[in-house]
Amino acid sequence: MNKRIIACLLILALLLPVGSALAATTMGDVDLRAHHGQTITLTTAAFTDELTIEAGSGLALTGIAFPTLPAADEAVILLDGAAYVADTTVSTAQISAGDLRIRMEASVGTTVSIPFRAILSNGDHLTATLTIRVAPEALSASYTVIEGEYVQFRLGVRDMTAEGRYLISFQGDRNLQHGTLEAVAGEPGVFRYHAASVGIDTFTFTVTRNGITSAPGTITITVEPSPYLPFLKYFDMPTHWASYAAGRLATLEKIIGHHVDARFFFHPDRNISRGDFLVWLCAVMDIEPTENAAVLYADPDIPSWMNGFLHAATEKGIIQGVPAASPTVTSYFFPHNPVTRIEAIRMISLALGPEGHDDNLAGLFVDIAQIPGWGKNNVRHLHELQIITGDTAGFLHPRRNLTRGEAAEMLYKAYKELQLPQNGNA
Repeated sequence: MNKRIIACLLILALLLPVGSALAATTMGDVDLRAHHGQTITLTTAAFTDELTIEAGSGLALTGIAFPTLPAADEAVILLDGAAYVADTTVSTAQISAGDLRIRMEASVGTTVSIPFRAILSNGDHLTATLTIRVAPEALSASYTVIEGEYVQFRLGVRDMTAEGRYLISFQGDRNLQHGTLEAVAGEPGVFRYHAASVGIDTFTFTVTRNGITSAPGTITITVEPSPYLPFLKYFDMPTHWASYAAGRLATLEKIIGHHVDARFFFHPDRNISRGDFLVWLCAVMDIEPTENAAVLYADPDIPSWMNGFLHAATEKGIIQGVPAASPTVTSYFFPHNPVTRIEAIRMISLALGPEGHDDNLAGLFVDIAQIPGWGKNNVRHLHELQIITGDTAGFLHPRRNLTRGEAAEMLYKAYKELQLPQNGNA
């Protein structure tokens, strides 16, 4: 054979991959997902699914080996329960038996890359990378709530931390049939479900951290019939969010709306005055009006029937009025002025218990600067009791006038806080 031809053949042989099968045999990277602290069992399929072997070559995967080990704070490779020794060949039989495992130590939202070598039946080797993404864990959960009540929960994320940024995404149809779902302002991942009718609602969600998304979690909420007395249904609030609270207070003979032509009306979106709110509060808290009460306030337009309620509430420290110049009376109450949300919050708080609550409101509401100093501990008090929560954007709106519907909702929650441990009949 011509020497030049032999030289060319030698050069061509050097340029070809080792082992003739490698010309049409490739190994792709293996991509898996795990949770922090989870020990995952590697399967043969995880590697063979990424392996392409030349048809008719008769080759097969016989094992893998990891030339280098990951850092201890990333992952620990285990072979038959013991620590894996670098570059040890693990046969496909051992992999099929579940002997090869990896315990994930990396934090949520990180990616661990481990180079490996695939070994073929003819002794050839292919190199690739095993990539494990540490995903958040979205846990499924079930809750039961009574019709007209609500249940609050954190979407089941086992590894959510305050310093981490997580994106919660709802999957598919979230048109709930038996209640409404809203995020709780200032509390990441916490949602409140208000039950409106008997039935079962379900939804699925995922959690993403640093671009790594969890497997879906499913929340199931069963709404059961109320075991309590039926509640009055007002004609003008059939679907209003405060209809149950207003109706229950009427059934409990605490507050009643207006009776017109065999129908009851509540006017939930109208403002409520300071005087009317105080009378409602006294009714809910079982505070009886003082008989033959002395006049404590200088307002000339206080109805005579209201004076006893003002006197009783003043004696209990719930109200004190605004200082006046008269030498015989000490203050004004302004009974016909609209009551603001912060004024109502303070009255309810004082009616439920003495002052002395923490006034640190950091992170609770967006508009903390609008809350006067004299009402901060009352806000904290009612927030801890879940009587007030703010709107979906995180605002409390303390200086806004209180509506009749808002008053009913707050007072019914206050009533339950006061009465449920004693009689369980709210």
